[in-house]
Amino acid sequence: MCGIVGIFGPSEKEAAHRVRVMCEKQAHRGPDDEGLQVLNLPSGFLVFGHRRLSILDLSQAGHQPMENPETGDCLVFNGEIYNFGELKKELEASGSIFRSRCDTEVILHAFARWGTACFDRFRGMFALAIYEKSKQRVILARDPLGIKPLYYSVLTGGFVFASEMRAMSASGLVSTQINRRALSGLLAYGAVPEPLTMYQDVHLLEAGTYAVLDVSDHDQVIREIQSNRYWDFPHLQGRPKRSQAIEKVRDLLEHAVSSHLVSDVPVGVFLSSGLDSTAIATLSAKAAQGQINTFTVTLTNNPDLDEGPEAEHTARLLGTKHHCVKLSETDVRKQLPQYLASMDQPTVDGLNTYIISGAVRARGIKVALSGLGGDEFFGGYPSFRDVPLLARWAPLAGWIPPKLRSRSAELLFAKHSKSQRLKAKELSTTKPTLRNLYFRRRRLFSDYEMAAFGFDKEELYLNEDFLPDESLPDRCLNRQGNTGGIGILETRFYMGNMLLRDSDVFGMAHGLEIRVPLLDRDLTDYLSSLPGKWRVGNKDVNKPLLVDAMGTHLRKELPGMPKRGFVLPQSHWMAGPLNEHFVHLFDTLARSGVVEPKAANEVWQDFLEDQQGPNWSRAWMLGVLGAWMERRNLPCIRIE
Repeated sequence: MCGIVGIFGPSEKEAAHRVRVMCEKQAHRGPDDEGLQVLNLPSGFLVFGHRRLSILDLSQAGHQPMENPETGDCLVFNGEIYNFGELKKELEASGSIFRSRCDTEVILHAFARWGTACFDRFRGMFALAIYEKSKQRVILARDPLGIKPLYYSVLTGGFVFASEMRAMSASGLVSTQINRRALSGLLAYGAVPEPLTMYQDVHLLEAGTYAVLDVSDHDQVIREIQSNRYWDFPHLQGRPKRSQAIEKVRDLLEHAVSSHLVSDVPVGVFLSSGLDSTAIATLSAKAAQGQINTFTVTLTNNPDLDEGPEAEHTARLLGTKHHCVKLSETDVRKQLPQYLASMDQPTVDGLNTYIISGAVRARGIKVALSGLGGDEFFGGYPSFRDVPLLARWAPLAGWIPPKLRSRSAELLFAKHSKSQRLKAKELSTTKPTLRNLYFRRRRLFSDYEMAAFGFDKEELYLNEDFLPDESLPDRCLNRQGNTGGIGILETRFYMGNMLLRDSDVFGMAHGLEIRVPLLDRDLTDYLSSLPGKWRVGNKDVNKPLLVDAMGTHLRKELPGMPKRGFVLPQSHWMAGPLNEHFVHLFDTLARSGVVEPKAANEVWQDFLEDQQGPNWSRAWMLGVLGAWMERRNLPCIRIE
């Protein structure tokens, strides 16, 4: 795992200096090595920069930027290609000569042989930039599900890219004016929607795409980047026998985990009491004959939230080298300033990932496997059951006048929190499509509250769900039926915009590479092609496809246990020991001018009056936004 940066512009000295500054801002992503290369082109200067976290081939043979001596192509790469061994054998058979044991060199030779078609052959997580000398062009590419980020901005006669937003702003080449379209998406859902970012002129390359920039003509002014999609969600593939599908899923799971264990440094596994991490730990222990490190982080002050005993029991059965990291609430709260400082863009989530990653890295581990993706591809969220049911029955209520539906919803939720009542009212009158119902269910703030904050979706050119058209919310929804459609929406908008982004940022904040074997390309493609209803569990068994594929490898009581994870008592902290700090953050937010102060204050008061349910997360989101604004002190612009 690494951090990559690049600038194309007219001045060698200036571009090289800015790339060095950008690399320094990403030093936490690659503390083991750094590199810089200047390419003197007829049209200007292309400078690549790299920070390396050494995982495969720890020697200098893996140093980046890396050139292909036969073609003159140059590469900077962030991520891991898990099938690089198979690709290397195929390329050697066709005449390629390798000088290292790393996947970076395999990418260069694969590109020389197959061009941009190579991206579809990679199995892994990646964000990369290649200078193709023969055609004098730069190609940016990102893995299918967007596990690794890649930000870019088009300049007058040039461009800049990086792995993190902080490096983009450090370049001094991009405006740091806040994009209110992105900000509205953040407030609506707790994360900025791809391809927008919090900065007006910075964009996130879409997952599963590559972009080509022609740098052959010094008179050409690059105005925008057109992305080319090389991967998309597959169609349903008929109806195979379920028993055969279970066997196939089992084989793919085993291969995914074993390939994700390939490393020249020790590998750990995040182990909770849940299905996903237990499956990963079980298959890892099998592949490594038990010689694997498992980690559970617990809070000593909160025995009700303690997953330690269950995880330790699992680890004993598997024979892993288990580490139960016990932290006090005071220990965790002391890390809050560092967590906020490491936040690349504001998000409602990620504190737990930051805490766990720090604890694992402090014990000498550079690579950790996570169960992220299990809920999206094995049907773990309630939305897989709730939203299709709503989509089926909601049209029948169409004869009821909207005002009556809204009033009925308000009465039904009379004893719930204010935010839940607002959500129920708006849900009762929204268009009864799968997409609309899904987004309403995921909303953090309602339309009413968004208006109170000062956001108008028509003024900002956003759709009815407060999303930009560029996010393509209807993409592929007709391919897999209602249940499969929910999987696509959860994968793209919740996992993609929040969970994966937070996993990358907060893992790399500690120099920890987090790998996600449940998002293996072959596994997810196959799962997406199966009938959606096979993913939906019941009150006795959650994630039936995963449970059946794991078979007797899982403890028999595990499938019926409720979904759990490393939970922090953030509501308690905001009302107690962090109260004064959050009052300060809300005051900072009010003074920033990005939201209406009265509306923000109402959110804080609602939380103080009712600290249960969703109120805490809404208050946390605004506090985090206040902290982000305080660190940057950025101006804000409105879309005209």
